[in-house]
Amino acid sequence: MTFDPRLCKPLSTERSVIPQHGESWSKKWANWWGGATIASPTREMVIPAHQAWKNIQRLAGDIPALNDYYLQETEYARTWVRDIIGEPQSTPILFGASGTDAILLATRILAHIAADDTREFWTLTTDEGGSLVPATLRGRDPNEMEKVMFQPTTAAFYEPEPVLPYPDGTKSALKQIIHLGEKTNTELVAEFRAALADVQTPGCILLPHVTKTGRILPIREIGQIVSDLRAQGKPVYLVIDDIQGIVRVAPEVAANPLSFCDAYLFGSSKALGGMLIASAVAIRHEHMDRFVRLSLSSNNDGPWFAHFQLPPQYERELGSRFLKNSAVSLPELVSMRAALYHVYLRGNGDSYTERRHNQLAEIAAKREVLVKALRTVPGVEVLEPTPDRPLVTSIVCFRTRLAPAVLKDKLQASNPIVTSSAPIGRYVRLDIPEYRPMPSVDVLVRHLKDVL
Repeated sequence: MTFDPRLCKPLSTERSVIPQHGESWSKKWANWWGGATIASPTREMVIPAHQAWKNIQRLAGDIPALNDYYLQETEYARTWVRDIIGEPQSTPILFGASGTDAILLATRILAHIAADDTREFWTLTTDEGGSLVPATLRGRDPNEMEKVMFQPTTAAFYEPEPVLPYPDGTKSALKQIIHLGEKTNTELVAEFRAALADVQTPGCILLPHVTKTGRILPIREIGQIVSDLRAQGKPVYLVIDDIQGIVRVAPEVAANPLSFCDAYLFGSSKALGGMLIASAVAIRHEHMDRFVRLSLSSNNDGPWFAHFQLPPQYERELGSRFLKNSAVSLPELVSMRAALYHVYLRGNGDSYTERRHNQLAEIAAKREVLVKALRTVPGVEVLEPTPDRPLVTSIVCFRTRLAPAVLKDKLQASNPIVTSSAPIGRYVRLDIPEYRPMPSVDVLVRHLKDVL
């Protein structure tokens, strides 16, 4: 279906990589340890997005040429998503405007294909997901909440509403939020198995691969539980949220994720270092095919999807009835594609797998330097991994006698400004970036000692 930009709001003349907040980005960039939400985009991720913006402006008056450009860039991005996660080139890849948007899209598509006479759809998740996740799983529209989900910075021709709802008349409920705490992965698998033992109605598990504190959760083991339940005829689905974990673990750990889950998603910022924000959802062919058939035979009018959000074949099948007068915001999507391209090439080695392992070894060495330095600060307790409670090497969490929010504010008031991620419970989080040099450990430690 042809996208007509004349039906959209005019493009804004203003654009930014990261929204202005407090001091200028130039003063915060050097000692930016943040990453749980906002990364630190480098030129490699920003210049392609800027070029996309200029191309959109140049082609806005030529609808066929603009459509060709969007199709070329979105299909190119889909190719890179498949290459990085090890899925065949036939795998459907859907795009979203944020991590929350991707979660909403994946879980509600599964709710549509699972709908039965009970008109119920439960969800099960953990307590280290995003702040908007529980409300989204209960059926709320994140755009209507006071603390809205992040949306594209440029929002080129992008309209956030309406969003895909649960099927008409469906009662959605959070079955349980599993508390991670100090539990081992063995204990978590047992708790998930117990929570799912009595399920009879359709439902979905939303499981992060890596949590905000850096914990690596047993995604394949949970996937096996879901497979066993499905073999018993129980309609249980698994969505893997790799927003925090994409490329933070060895590539074989999550390779070909649709072999053990129903949908797999990630976002452009955080670990990848792209601009705010685009997201991708890989979903099984049979699920998308069934969703399209059900949608075409239903009385639901939509429109639910932006142009180019779905692979071309599904957009053609659904037709204009389900398409908004808007398109995915391409600059952010191009930034995500650029980030994936640099992930693929970064590091030493003859293959992608070899390069990734070498890069992860470099991050592990930097972690040792950082943790050793943090231990010289009186009162700092670093969260350490154990064999059955593993952590990614690029996330370092610690706690002190000060409340994390107080410590963060004091570090941001220092000179130079030092910025950690938003507090995670009792912990302060530091991200070791792979896509740019690690911030100064000496500056961090000096200010920590001053504050504490």
